Amino acid sequence: MMKRAFLALALLLPGTARAADLPDRPVRIIVPFTPGGTSDIVARLLAEAAGPHLPRGAVVENRGGAGGNIGMAEAARAAADGTALVQCAFGPCGANPALYANPGYDLLRDFAPVILTGAVRNVMTVRRDLPAQNVQEFLTLARRDRLTFASSGVGASNHLGPELLRSITGIEMTHVPYRGSGPAITDLVAGRVDVFFDNLPSILPHIRGGTVRALAAVSDARIPELPDVPTFAEQGVPGMAIDSWFGFMTPARTPPAAIAALNAAFGRALQDPAVRARMAELGAAPLGGTPEQMGAHVQAEAARWAEVVRKQGIRAE
Repeated sequence: MMKRAFLALALLLPGTARAADLPDRPVRIIVPFTPGGTSDIVARLLAEAAGPHLPRGAVVENRGGAGGNIGMAEAARAAADGTALVQCAFGPCGANPALYANPGYDLLRDFAPVILTGAVRNVMTVRRDLPAQNVQEFLTLARRDRLTFASSGVGASNHLGPELLRSITGIEMTHVPYRGSGPAITDLVAGRVDVFFDNLPSILPHIRGGTVRALAAVSDARIPELPDVPTFAEQGVPGMAIDSWFGFMTPARTPPAAIAALNAAFGRALQDPAVRARMAELGAAPLGGTPEQMGAHVQAEAARWAEVVRKQGIRAE
């Protein structure tokens, strides 16, 4: 049933998508986070680039709060006519359905997938004086001493990454949540916490500056900006690949022709060389693809993190 709800929306061929299948009004993109983050910047970049392929362009509105739940709930109530999108991301569309008893929306009932737009790589970093030079040494240390890991909040990828590592390896660590990555990085640099799994764009300057040390790429392959940092799999811990991904969804019951038109418009924007260059500057990999592919991805992510949340007994605070 879950699979049918997502995949039936990809039946239209890309060639059938037309801007004429959308109402003659601007497309409203709700970003369920405060301004300034990578997903917000990319949403604005794509809104501008897709504008010429939409009847009246696109505008971005930030509706942050409750880990993304406020913006998602507002988007669920929007008109299902092709004029509303929400920036679906790792937290609100991957982890929150399991973390919150009532997030204010039902991911599968209230939304239909449109297109994956990008992903940001993650890296495991430690305070520079931690006596571990690789993942295996870190695990040995963690089994001997109770280490602390920082996060930008419950349910963020930098929270669930260490929880996944705990689940896989059986180590224990103490979670220290912060209000955003900035304060977490400040305390990691100061040595007040031991480890932080962060998005590449915000932590890379500190790695290059030597104020923190990178132990592992939290991805399937090495990160181009950090070619000397091996993956977890290379260091004997498979299953530790986590991307902070994002993409657009639209209210359920939006006509398939409108979804196809939105997919085509933003797919073209993602092929724009200027867009791709700017995303590279932000440390984000452009994605794209069909609504079917996004639906399958969201379904897999929701199932994956529901299991981690259940196994680790995590609850939203």
